[in-house]
Amino acid sequence: MVDMGPFGEYCEFGGDRVYLLMALARAKENEGTTSNSAPAIRKVVEDEGDLARTAGELEHAAQRFDERFRLYLTANARDALKATFELRRSMDDWLEGRIHGDEGIRGKFKRVDSEFKSTLQSDACRDETNFVFDLDDATAADRDALVDDLRSHTAVALTRETPNGYHVVTEPFNYNELSTAVDYELKTDGMVFVSYLDG
Repeated sequence: MVDMGPFGEYCEFGGDRVYLLMALARAKENEGTTSNSAPAIRKVVEDEGDLARTAGELEHAAQRFDERFRLYLTANARDALKATFELRRSMDDWLEGRIHGDEGIRGKFKRVDSEFKSTLQSDACRDETNFVFDLDDATAADRDALVDDLRSHTAVALTRETPNGYHVVTEPFNYNELSTAVDYELKTDGMVFVSYLDG
């Protein structure tokens, strides 16, 4: 059972704000799996009470596969209403393409649910701008040093240990002013590692 407690405290639901939980099988962790064939399963989470249930559904779904999955949560809430309008605009384009003979469009209409989740995950549909500082090959001391440096610029919303280091999630700020000795990769619309799901 995945512990979603820290994410219940982190996520801010309400109105049209939702998050995506994603089970991703990474090719580098699954021998014989390529990046193009690696399975990915996405679910929309509409309120705090659904976090644990949705994580359980993804854990169960991952058991259908032989691959080892990682469970991630979008660091930024998504705007479901904005995604609905974005998808409707895309569907108008699909219809126009279909009218003009584009046979490849048929598949999109058969997987509208998947297309909605993809639209929801796009930058245009994020409802906030939290940052994810990804520390690879980092120690707890590195994480603590970065958190100390960040606190003079912004609020640190969440820290998570990852398989290779740490994720540190902050509220937005002018990151050009940040000075730190810790190596990191900044993701302005990233995902936060939750846990492994072994299929």
